[in-house]
Amino acid sequence: MRIEYVENPHEGSMKSKTKVVQEQLSENTQERLTEVSIESGLKPLSEKLIALRHMTELRIAALGDSSVYGVGDTSTDGNPDGPGWVGRVAHDLSAKQYINLSKNGARAHTVVSTQLVSTKFFNPDLVCVCVGMNDVMRGNYSPVQIQDSIRTLIQELNNIGAVVVLLGLPDPSKVAFAPKRVKKVLSRRVQNLNEILADVAGKEDALFIAGWEQKEVYERSFWHVDRMHPSSLGHQLIADLIRTELNMPLRVSNTLPTQSIRTKRDDLIWLLTSGTKWLLKRSIDLIPTLIYLIMIEGKEIRAIEASKNANS
Repeated sequence: MRIEYVENPHEGSMKSKTKVVQEQLSENTQERLTEVSIESGLKPLSEKLIALRHMTELRIAALGDSSVYGVGDTSTDGNPDGPGWVGRVAHDLSAKQYINLSKNGARAHTVVSTQLVSTKFFNPDLVCVCVGMNDVMRGNYSPVQIQDSIRTLIQELNNIGAVVVLLGLPDPSKVAFAPKRVKKVLSRRVQNLNEILADVAGKEDALFIAGWEQKEVYERSFWHVDRMHPSSLGHQLIADLIRTELNMPLRVSNTLPTQSIRTKRDDLIWLLTSGTKWLLKRSIDLIPTLIYLIMIEGKEIRAIEASKNANS
């Protein structure tokens, strides 16, 4: 299996690599896109899932934010960004081709604006998506914008015949380092976002996987040192969950390792450098906004309830 890690072709250090991948695919992609749009463009999810289970040369794409990019998956080579849970799904299903278009810091609308075009060009059979935590942690959090973005994403991917998997978000109040009142605000937003994802997925014929009800997923071993991304073990457990929900057995003799080869010192250095940088970027408007939201907590609750009623 050839695994390709590719960021947004319009920005980032891997622009040239993206171009190489696209050139390799360009000979047959347009022909295949036409065939798929005619033959399977609007097949129901149930039919696409059956067909997916019988495919022997799977093409898998990963879309979303840093949780999809592989942050926290340190077991394979010691680097802080490993294959991630979608890369592990691709490995476990012995995919013929796998492309990771996710980007650190991505939000729902940027997945549509910067990752969707390349995904359609790649023409995958299975697309795994996780996005929303960066929306939740920003001051201009907009349930309506997220809903519209996810709807557009699913519709566009359904038009090329892909099976779309949406992974829900964990409850940050159970793992993140934060004051109790801040956790309460973030937890409410995550609950609201998961409801949006589940609702849009149901209406647009995508597979929504919550996956966060089990008590064990909130154990310390499941999480990276930053408590915001899964550990290598966590990434593998998510990959196992995805396969289970797709009803697709393991197609390789062994899964990728889950025992990290990084030391506690390595993790501490990462937390003080990359982790701090990540937090500061998101705190520019998050901290003032959280203070404001705590002060007007009741008003935001009523706003979320109003958005639910408008969409029901």
